[in-house]
Amino acid sequence: MDDIEAELKIDSPGNETTNQEIIKNPLHIEAPSKYYETGFHRSSRKCLKVIRDAMLHHNWQKAAEYFTSYIQTLEDTTVTSAHLTRDVIWRLGAEILHHLANASIDDFNAVYEIMKHAGVSNYAKICLEHAFHLLLNGQSDEAKRQLSSASHWRYGKLTDAQSLEMKLIHAYCGFLDYFIWSNKISTTPETEDVSSLQEISMYFRQASVTLQEIITRPGIWDPFVLSYITMLEHNNSLDEALKVLQNYAYNKDFPSNPNAHVYLYQFLKRHNAPQSALISSLRILHSAVPSHKLMLEFCSLLLKKHQDTALKEALCACMDLLEFSSWKCDRDAWKCLLKILQRPKNEHNMVKEEWAVRRSLWMAFHFRPYIIKTESQKDVRLWRIKERVLKLLGEDLHIEDTRKSPSGQRDRHHNASEDNVDGDSRRGPARNSNSSFKRDESKAAREGNAAGLRDRLTDFTHRKRPINTLNSTGQLVPVGFIPDV
Repeated sequence: MDDIEAELKIDSPGNETTNQEIIKNPLHIEAPSKYYETGFHRSSRKCLKVIRDAMLHHNWQKAAEYFTSYIQTLEDTTVTSAHLTRDVIWRLGAEILHHLANASIDDFNAVYEIMKHAGVSNYAKICLEHAFHLLLNGQSDEAKRQLSSASHWRYGKLTDAQSLEMKLIHAYCGFLDYFIWSNKISTTPETEDVSSLQEISMYFRQASVTLQEIITRPGIWDPFVLSYITMLEHNNSLDEALKVLQNYAYNKDFPSNPNAHVYLYQFLKRHNAPQSALISSLRILHSAVPSHKLMLEFCSLLLKKHQDTALKEALCACMDLLEFSSWKCDRDAWKCLLKILQRPKNEHNMVKEEWAVRRSLWMAFHFRPYIIKTESQKDVRLWRIKERVLKLLGEDLHIEDTRKSPSGQRDRHHNASEDNVDGDSRRGPARNSNSSFKRDESKAAREGNAAGLRDRLTDFTHRKRPINTLNSTGQLVPVGFIPDV
């Protein structure tokens, strides 16, 4: 709507005007001052204002009724900005019909045909949009007919001005030939008559020639490249398909496109290419998109090489992946990192060097106390993997984080060596006595039995257990012993 207001010279309100005020008080559409405004022009301005207000209130039925009257402005030859009016009518009509509940395909076709012949400056764009709408409604044959007709359209210099759109029309003609060929291949039995086979061969030839011509031009041609590769694979032209994908991925004249390396890797993987070729294609993809989902396969391929350089590259790739928020809680990515860290000890220095560079980021991004608490409650299995990763990296969490499971109870999976706390002041008899004392203490306190609580406290003091407290950082520190009574 902002573009319509600017192109038709609609005054914009001040910055302090709210949206509600704009809707309640529609903007005044002023007529250009260079010519005399006739009654027809005045009626057209008022009609456009009603259409705009109806669209703002999502009253599409009312907007459609007034649009049928406003479309008469195409016959006006006195307006100096007639081409802008045609653009506005085109966009208004498409938007209204898109939201109108009872709009039919015939209504769309009628509007598009009117706009094609009224605004030849946008003929190619309107033809493309019309074809897309027909494809969305399953009318591929009609879309092919529309594009074939548009591809032969000529209108002097206006044709040259729309050269890019004409290239797209030519490309989608080939794409629709492929689409029709693919449907006939899947539905036609092998014992079909000769005429049907000739028709399939004709569509194959038309599509292959058009697509081959299009994808040699620099640009982003993903759907056309995939279609052409499918046709070459069907024809067992694997070498030609590989050359096309390599040119699409590595040609410097083409814009950077990570999808090209994905298509090349998927083709190599389908046809059992060697690991070196797979790793090379994924290495370039990693430099362009380190958060791509294929990076897990990249790490797995590197681990199969059993080389120090490959292991370091896998470690960097996996840690790069986990530094993206979308992979932060992915269990497969953490399993991959754990598998890398569990390699023999001769790569320990390499891991230490990489961890020294990333430690500050990772401790804040993955292992803050709040993150530990929330993640451990959501996914216990993920937290177990992260805890093992942290220990292999030579780090340890605070005692209150590592000693407790998400439910608040002690973790059963800790072994006996982890249960011992460093420092002579923390060592003592079995911890079950301490746990039993705490349960008895809580029970006695709830019952209000002060005498029972005092008796149990007296029994506990004979065990000579250390007294612990929390310091400013939240760690348990010993402050002394309860003396014997």
